Amino acid sequence: MSLQLVNNMPFLKNIGMFQSYCRYLYSIEFPIDPLLWLVFSALAATVAGIGSWLVAGMALGLPEAPQLGVLFFVVLIDLMIGYPYIKAKQRIDAIEEELSDALRQMADTLRSGGTYEYALREVAQSEFGPLKKEMYEVIRKLEDGENFENSLRTLADNVDSRLVKRTITVIVDSVAAGAGLANVLEEIAEDVRESHRMNKERQARTVLQVIFMFAAGGFIAPMIFGFVSTISKVLINASVSAVSAEKAMEARDALGIIQMSIQAYIFMEAVATAIMISIMRDGKITKSIIYIPVLLCIAYVSYLVAGVVSGALVGVGK
Repeated sequence: MSLQLVNNMPFLKNIGMFQSYCRYLYSIEFPIDPLLWLVFSALAATVAGIGSWLVAGMALGLPEAPQLGVLFFVVLIDLMIGYPYIKAKQRIDAIEEELSDALRQMADTLRSGGTYEYALREVAQSEFGPLKKEMYEVIRKLEDGENFENSLRTLADNVDSRLVKRTITVIVDSVAAGAGLANVLEEIAEDVRESHRMNKERQARTVLQVIFMFAAGGFIAPMIFGFVSTISKVLINASVSAVSAEKAMEARDALGIIQMSIQAYIFMEAVATAIMISIMRDGKITKSIIYIPVLLCIAYVSYLVAGVVSGALVGVGK
């Protein structure tokens, strides 16, 4: 991955979030420069938003055309910018999942009389997914003359995982204190396995809650608001014939404000639901980047469908 554009703009190095994003792209060997990818994502999302606005407004004649344009923009830019992040997180999850088995294998190798480097080579030659590549990087550092502790810190620097960093810190401190590394690795492997098991158990226990929140935030609440929007239109249309033209215009303006407020609430409610699901299921607010575009699309489509169906039932067009 080329970092030429980023290196030519030193002020970007002071932006921590951007640097983290660059590291994520580097970790998955993303072929496009991070800054170029962000610009391209923004342009593509803008074009898609304007295009959907024009199609919905001119070709289909939908009054919600501006909202659909904004929805397409938000969803597409979230998906495009979030895709490398999601891939990087999947890589980190795979490393954390394989870490306990790798540590146990290192412990067995050390007990059988192997050296630190030989134990690392045994792990690198085994099928441990993305962890295999990181172990080869540690071995390369050893071959370049780095000591065991500094070489292991390369793994902690390359993997943005609290579990991995904590594990490497414990191993380095144990080696510095002269403790038996084989026993330490065995205990750490058990702790890592237990931590991973608890995360899986939490995800299993929250399935029903996640389904309820997904249904409520993506279907039920938007559909109810779609019915409310239709009822508001029926009541206002029924009353305008009995008032002056000025009052009728004010009533229609009020209807527009009501519908915009409902749609804004649906947008915020879908985002909030996605954040709550990510915290409940994964314990990480950053995982909401996966759920937000899905919930936004489902919630807004549910609102539109409910409005169209209820409007057809009572004879009020959208």
